[in-house]
Amino acid sequence: MAGPGSGPENYGPLSAGAPGGREIPRAVLRAWDEAEARLFPTIMARPDLYQQSVSMIQRLLGRLRDTCLDLPSLLAAHERGGDLVDELAGGADAGIQPDLVAAAACAMRYRELVASLAAEGRLAALARARSEGRSWEVLEETGSEDRAPFVPYQRIEAEVGTGRAVIISIEPDETLSRAVHRLDHGQVDLATGALRIGEAIGTYLDREAFAAALRGARPEPGDGPERG
Repeated sequence: MAGPGSGPENYGPLSAGAPGGREIPRAVLRAWDEAEARLFPTIMARPDLYQQSVSMIQRLLGRLRDTCLDLPSLLAAHERGGDLVDELAGGADAGIQPDLVAAAACAMRYRELVASLAAEGRLAALARARSEGRSWEVLEETGSEDRAPFVPYQRIEAEVGTGRAVIISIEPDETLSRAVHRLDHGQVDLATGALRIGEAIGTYLDREAFAAALRGARPEPGDGPERG
């Protein structure tokens, strides 16, 4: 498959914690993950089947883009399973597995919708901060700092006027006993809300070093963003 998100290497785990993910049951997300894990190793071992399956996923994805404009409608499409593929396939090779192909297409559309919801959320947060006169704003926050590093934590802060962003992540170290704080540069497109991850700033075990690095990553030291 050509294009972003179109090959096996681009099929990362789905997350119910993504914006709007609460509308897709965790069992469905797990089923999509499992379907992708089963489908791609199989079809890549058969070039003929790979091409047919890839073509069918792309065709079905195109239909889902037209008919599933939100997560509830995507969930409704998922419930039809392999029937979605049968409607498009006609006399397709019997080796194609309709249920797995449908799950793969639904998973791809889910990622697109989640990305769109996240972008809309960033733009809304920026607009709110701009109207309230703040120069920096927290655009996204996943997890809780109080539970890190045992539960992964991420926060995206951005400069309202430029979209220049700092991405803060907290995860456990290799011993699973200490928190590792990571900072990365980012850039939010002020027109679309899309987030581009930039170069790494650094990783820190020492909280004071991390706090100093975070202050240095902002143009206005000491002026932390609001959690609007």
